[in-house]
Amino acid sequence: MMSSKTVKGKDLSSLENLNLSLWMLSLMLPATEEKKSLKRTFQQIQEEEDDDYPGSYSPQDPSAGPLLTEELIKALQDLENAASGDATVRQKIASLPQEVQDVSLLEKITDKEAAERLSKTVDEACLLLAEYNGRLAAELEDRRQLARMLVEYTQNQKDVLSEKEKKLEEYKQKLARVTQVRKELKSHIQSLPDLSLLPNVTGGLAPLPSAGDLFSTD
Repeated sequence: MMSSKTVKGKDLSSLENLNLSLWMLSLMLPATEEKKSLKRTFQQIQEEEDDDYPGSYSPQDPSAGPLLTEELIKALQDLENAASGDATVRQKIASLPQEVQDVSLLEKITDKEAAERLSKTVDEACLLLAEYNGRLAAELEDRRQLARMLVEYTQNQKDVLSEKEKKLEEYKQKLARVTQVRKELKSHIQSLPDLSLLPNVTGGLAPLPSAGDLFSTD
């Protein structure tokens, strides 16, 4: 039988590995094919920190509005599958036994079989927590990016609003000018004489001869 001192040392090592894994999550996120909601690894995010989000547009460019809107909608949709909303993983973490979280409980382990079972559980907890914390870090950066997008989108909409207000004022002035022309034209038409009321100056006179009659040799 394995001594309690040896067992305790083995499990302390496992807990140290857990802490080390959690610390290393800020440097690297383990790749996985099972987590479909993970869009980018934490490493990829670190590489993008110096750059604006893809498709960055000038807030002073009103024409960028539709593209900004599309990217904003996509970013919001992506966050629907964010790590913080993964109830399944959160439940797994909440269900982790107290033994993997409280080093003082190692005193109760007195045999090798129990120590090996705990070691396996601790290793699984390391992977679960490291992967989930990496996803949370990715989500955090996504939300920072979304915040930048919202600031830019808001500024773009303010610029668009200002432009549309100017256009509205311009067309109001055009409408006023056209309305004035219509009013003046109506007044002018009313001031013109009605030719239908003039006397028939040709009434009772013989009709003018035709061209053939004028040049007839008879």
